[in-house]
Parts: sequence; C-alpha cells; structure tokens
Amino acid sequence: MAEAEQLVLAGTPCAVAYVAMDRFKLINDLYGHGIGDAILQQVAVRLSNTVRTGDHIARMADSFVVVLQDCPEFAIMGFSERLRESIDSLPFEPAGKRLIVTASIGVVAFDKNIRAVDIIASAGRACAEAKSRGRNCVVLMGERDKRLRSHLEELKVVADLQQKVTSDRYFLDFQPIVSLHAPNETLSYEVLLRMRDERGGVVPPDRFIGAAERNGLMSDIDRWVLRSTLEWLDTHPGHRDRLAFATINISGASLNDSRFVDDAFSMIADHPMAMPKLCFEITESVALNDIGSTRRFIDRVRMYGSKLALDDFGAGYTSFNYLKEIPADFIKIDGSFIRDINSNPANYAITRTIVELTHELGMRSIAEWAETADTVASLVDLQVDYGQGFALARPMDKVLVTEANSCAELIRDQKVLQVLYSGSSQQRPPRGPILRLR
Repeated sequence: MAEAEQLVLAGTPCAVAYVAMDRFKLINDLYGHGIGDAILQQVAVRLSNTVRTGDHIARMADSFVVVLQDCPEFAIMGFSERLRESIDSLPFEPAGKRLIVTASIGVVAFDKNIRAVDIIASAGRACAEAKSRGRNCVVLMGERDKRLRSHLEELKVVADLQQKVTSDRYFLDFQPIVSLHAPNETLSYEVLLRMRDERGGVVPPDRFIGAAERNGLMSDIDRWVLRSTLEWLDTHPGHRDRLAFATINISGASLNDSRFVDDAFSMIADHPMAMPKLCFEITESVALNDIGSTRRFIDRVRMYGSKLALDDFGAGYTSFNYLKEIPADFIKIDGSFIRDINSNPANYAITRTIVELTHELGMRSIAEWAETADTVASLVDLQVDYGQGFALARPMDKVLVTEANSCAELIRDQKVLQVLYSGSSQQRPPRGPILRLR
C-alpha cells in the first residue's frame, strides 16, 4: 500500500480491489474449515497467476485485497473482471471434492487525498454492494460516485465517534412531550443527543446515529447520554422535582451488551433521586430481539422507580402481541400514523384503536410527529394523552426546558395553544419571550 501511495503521489493511477468469496460460511459449515482454507489457498494461487508484475495481493481472513498499480480508470473494470473470472472459471477440488466458488469484488481508485485504510474500507463497502446485487459481480465506486462520498463521510464521522466522548463535541437537546389535556401542569421531554463537527456545525442525527449503529458504537453513545442526563438532573434539583418524566432511548446493542448494562446500573446507583424521573424508550424490534434481556433490564430499572415507553408502536406486524410480553407505562404511537391522520381515515381509525387499547391496559399514549395544529386537534379529540412534534415544540437547548415550569410555556404556535385550551378549564399561560431554537 505504501508503494501504491507513492505512485499515486507521483501521478501514477492505482486502484484497490476487495475480493470476497460468496457464501463462504456455508462452505465452512458444510465441509469444515480445513476444506475452506484449502479453497482460499487455491484462490490465492489463481489471483497470483492473474495479476500483473508489480500488483500486490494480501489475504484478509476469508477475503483478499489486490492493489492494482499503474491502472488507469478505463482499465479498472477489465482487470477486476479478470480477477473474478479466474475464481469461477474452473471448479475447486480440495480433498477430492468438486466445488464451484464465486466471488464478489468491490473496487475503488486510489486518491491522494484519502488515507489508504479508508480506501480499503471503501473497497469493502463496494464489495458489500456487489453481494447485495446478487454476488459474482464487480462494483466500481469512482470519485464522482455519491455512494463513495457518503461512505467516506461516514468514515470521518466514525473516527470522531471512536474518540473519547467529550462535552465540547456532544450535547443534549430536549424536545417537550406535551400533555394534551393539562399542558400547563406538567413538564416532560425526550432527551436527544446532538453532535458537532470540527467546525462547530451540528451533524444531522441520522448521519452519526446510523454510522454508530453500523460500526458497533451505540453502547458508547448510550452510556454517555445516560450519564449526562442523570448528572444534569441531579445538578438541577429544582427542575428534577418539577419534571414529570424524561424519555431516553436505549439501543438493542446496549441491551445485549453485558458491560453496558453493568456500567449503566453502576451509574444508576449513584443517582437514585434522578432515576424515578427517567423513562426508557425501547423500540419493538429491540424488545423482540431478546425478550429475556429486555425484561431483565426493565425489571431492574423499575426497582429504581423508572418507567418504560414502547417506541414506534404500530410500525411492526407484532406490535399488539408483544404488549403481553413487555408491559409498558407509555406507548409512543408511530409517527407514520399521526402525520396524515386527518387525510387518511385508516390511520385515524388505527390511532383510535391504539389509544383505546392503551387506556384499557392502564397505559398512557404519546403521539409522535404532531406537526400541525389540525393534527393536534385530532389527537385531543381522540383522547391521546401526550403529543410530541414540531407543532408543539421543536428540540431545543436543554437550558430553556430546564428553566420552564411546564410544557405550555414552550409552545410558540398560537393556533396550537388555542386548540389545547379550547377544551380545557385551565387558564392560558402568559406569553413568554420568544425562545431560541436549534
């Protein structure tokens, strides 16, 4: 790789091909690792006989990396196809067995502005794309390819995430969860993690959360969010006492990580006053992935007075069934039903059914994606307990929420306030100063 980097700096075009055997785990499972290793040795011979003098091959577990030196862009696909054909052109015959093996190949051209390790990772991503297209093919990601740019951006985000989490790059916003029938009496919100880039701009959550999930970093994130939330509540006891509940998301990776669970309960033991204010949000897919781990975690946090919310309820096929397995305090109705509740009769009916079931089971409902005053009005009519969404309040600086006495003080839309108080005996709260929202 170092030699290729020098060539690229000198103006010589080079590329990296990531070669992965298709369904290789099946070969190991059916015939044993000895046969699998013998096939890999034969693959190495075929690749060596195919590449040119000056090219380099390296084995990485059950895959290979081939560095194509002095390879102009117009020739990359041709060379890569020759590598693929060298593998599937003839059957392999290890220990008297006759097996047909194919390979998927991802290729990325060298760029002097990209680190070698990122070039290999990008070629690996291109190889995964080849497998998703049906295997036994070549996928080339060029410098103008949006997929390559997206992957390189993700690698940069992951590098940031892998550094120790520090308060100057990560911060919390709170999004109010508003009582639709007593907005002036309660203060509740969802805790949301935010991340700054190196220039101080805010990285879109879906970008860094998705990168963390794909790269096994969610437990570190969940650990930081839990610790920061507990510390914030205990350093603001007046706010903590006014608070009805604060929801905090826990990923499936964390629930199934014994080290995270041990660390979590070590933190929890240090903040007994804050714990009764926390409500842990778990999605259906997480809950059903390992019912046993989920139940054990829930039972332990409930010993400290914490609550449970089932997030994205209704999005899965088994939503109603798993209520029997995991009793919750809150049901967060999936926003896809709420967003167009006034234009889709089916969504209105489904939401009504969920709310009625929730109340029948002694739970409370939270509607997500409440984005217009008309939507809020329908939620009030349906007797939904809480609403969350841009019409009610956007995510905002945690200090602003901490200083509020109730969610009503954080609602800026006068139409929404009129909806909430038109059917309420409460007095409207005095209009406060315009809030600075992120």
